[in-house]
Amino acid sequence: MRKWLKIALIVLIVIVFVLVSLFAALIFDLTSYEATGSETLNPTGASVGRALVVYDPGFSGAASRDAGKIADDLRADNYTVVLAGVRSGAAGNVSGYSVIVAGGPIYFGRVSSSIDGFLTTVQNNAKLGVFGSTGSSSYVESDFTSLQTQVASATHSANAVVKLIRDGNETNDCADLVSELVQ
Repeated sequence: MRKWLKIALIVLIVIVFVLVSLFAALIFDLTSYEATGSETLNPTGASVGRALVVYDPGFSGAASRDAGKIADDLRADNYTVVLAGVRSGAAGNVSGYSVIVAGGPIYFGRVSSSIDGFLTTVQNNAKLGVFGSTGSSSYVESDFTSLQTQVASATHSANAVVKLIRDGNETNDCADLVSELVQ
């Protein structure tokens, strides 16, 4: 009996440790520190402008995949695109772009703190798109409203195109965001 009690106590301690670690990783946005790379995607035709797509990958990496799809869509619309992690040097310079898109995972109804901080550096003369990867196929209206409010307060602009990217509908959601930005 005593042996089983010790095993149960050890399992409980391990579970609590794992939960506390995951919660701390969410709160301190630790996944954003992996987003340090960048790449330039050139259009197949004549470039109509420059676009910057900045992402925080999140735990699942869904936001970085969504950012890649958005970058590909912009490139297909003849933009020269810089796809950059939020902690990269390329993300630190937002001047000279006609379109800027930023996004990451949605945690507790808000986009990650690293993307929120990035949005405060964006100039108002560029078209701004913001996406939040929900990791869920169900559309949650309250998440969308919360994301719009967060973007408006970070950028002091209500003119940004804000889009939730839902699991299973990424291709359409990313294409919709780009089409709204470039029209």
